Amino acid sequence: MLLRADKKALSIVIGYVLLIAISIVMSVIVYAWLKTYVPKDVTKCDEGTSIFLKNFIYNCTAGKEMLNITLKNNGKFSIDGYFIHASNVSNADSLAVIDLSGKILNGGIVSGNSVKFSQTIENALTPDLLTNEKMSSFNSTGYGRIYKIEIIPIRMQVIDNTKKVVSCSDVKIEQTLTCS
Repeated sequence: MLLRADKKALSIVIGYVLLIAISIVMSVIVYAWLKTYVPKDVTKCDEGTSIFLKNFIYNCTAGKEMLNITLKNNGKFSIDGYFIHASNVSNADSLAVIDLSGKILNGGIVSGNSVKFSQTIENALTPDLLTNEKMSSFNSTGYGRIYKIEIIPIRMQVIDNTKKVVSCSDVKIEQTLTCS
């Protein structure tokens, strides 16, 4: 039995309605799945965390490049370590993309791509008077002349009953280097 001409248009409309309904259901499922990949909230350091670059000495003699920095905790909370990046481009707007943490000679322990002040003590750079300064030395040979460094402190914090490393990017230090 053949469909009459007036019933044929109805079956095409039903096909399009089913196609649209299936695509809407698929998009809802994909949205719910992708939503799980978005972080719920950004972990931040406690307000009052601060670090200060008290002193630096940069030797830029070719083949003997060396950077010595002295960091001071001038905040309210202890600090576990820091990320240190450098830029060998003289432009002031250049990004510091050279990771110097692997080139540390003394004054810290490499942990991933960061420098920790102590392997056994968490948040070892305390704000009290006796232990609030740390000096570190870096061999910067092989990168050419370094024009700028960026230092971002990190802390160990308890979040949801779990210890986590938190980057304190809101208290980042940027310092233009001069040869000494």
